[in-house]
Amino acid sequence: MTVARFFGVLLIAGGALIMVLCGLCTLVIIGASLVETGPRDAGLSGIPLVLLIGGVPTAFGALMIWGGIVLVRAKPSSQSQVDPQTFD
Repeated sequence: MTVARFFGVLLIAGGALIMVLCGLCTLVIIGASLVETGPRDAGLSGIPLVLLIGGVPTAFGALMIWGGIVLVRAKPSSQSQVDPQTFD
């Protein structure tokens, strides 16, 4: 396993944790707000603020997952051999 693949897997795992934890917390708070105020008053409650505070880390976690997938799928760079006569 190359270093890039290792860090890609770490990014995927960390991004998944951030995305799941922040996303679930945001959904629980929005659900509690909807149960408490009702769907008609939901726009006037703190739902937009909750989406801003909880949505930004969730989006960041999704970007971390995407970056990790890019690193894992990347083809290893071809290490070109240096011609011994280059430095003569």
